[in-house]
Amino acid sequence: MISADVRLRRPVKILPKPEIIEVMAQVPDGPPIRFRWRRVSYRITRASGPERIADEWRRQEGVRPTRDYYRVEDENGRRYWVYREGLYERETQDPKWFLHGFFA
Repeated sequence: MISADVRLRRPVKILPKPEIIEVMAQVPDGPPIRFRWRRVSYRITRASGPERIADEWRRQEGVRPTRDYYRVEDENGRRYWVYREGLYERETQDPKWFLHGFFA
């Protein structure tokens, strides 16, 4: 059984396939302060995380880069679930960012 606390941290809508986004962050391994998705720019006013989901939790075959998930909110109060794939300077020099879901 999943606790209520964990359910509140998960988005109500998950994209069928995470979509790549362009991100600006103050530090390489920090949360985004701005992202661009489908040609629209979003300014982030609040962020929490990261919640690290490593390969063993995803139960996929083969070694995959670590994912650091963030819950972010834009200046209009919309909330998103985004992640950085790959640890900067440990797994890659160019981590990729993805939008994975939306909160209510």
